[in-house]
Amino acid sequence: MAETGSRIAPDARFVLSAKDVVAETFPDETVAVNLATGRYYSLDLPSAVAFELVTAGHSIAEVATHLAAVHGADADVVEGAIATFVQQLVEQELVVVADPAAPSSPLPPPTPTGEAFRPPTVAVYSDMEDLLLLDPIHDVDETGWPVRADVPAADPGHAPDDS
Repeated sequence: MAETGSRIAPDARFVLSAKDVVAETFPDETVAVNLATGRYYSLDLPSAVAFELVTAGHSIAEVATHLAAVHGADADVVEGAIATFVQQLVEQELVVVADPAAPSSPLPPPTPTGEAFRPPTVAVYSDMEDLLLLDPIHDVDETGWPVRADVPAADPGHAPDDS
C-alpha cells in the first residue's frame, strides 16, 4: 500500500472493495456492508461526501484540497483528517488500493458551503455479524442467486434430471 511510515501517502488512491462491500447513499448518510465480515457502517453526511470522493478514485491530497476549498479550512488539517479516515476504511476492508492506471472521475468544482469542516468518521456496527454472514443472498455466481456453497450450481444449459 502507498504508505509513508504508518501514514498513507497523500497521492494514494482507493476504490470500493467491490468483491465484498456494498454501499448505498441516502439523503443524510451512506450505509456500507462488508459481506465478508458481516459488519455494517454508517457515514454521516460529511463522511459520506468524503467516502464518495475517495471511492471515486481521487487521491487523499485531491480530496483534502477539494474539501478544504468547500469548507474554507486549512488544507493540512483536512489532509490529516482524510488520511485518518482512509486508514479506517482500509482497516475495515471497505476500500482497496486503486489501479494506478485507472482514471478517476473529474472532481466537481468546490462550492463553498459556509459550514466548518468536520473530520469524517466511520461508525462500525457488529451486532448483526452472525446474521449477515449466514445470509445466502450474497453467495452469488454467474448462474444467479442464491447458490448454496454445499450444492453445486446447475448447468444452465441442461434441465435437472428427476430420476
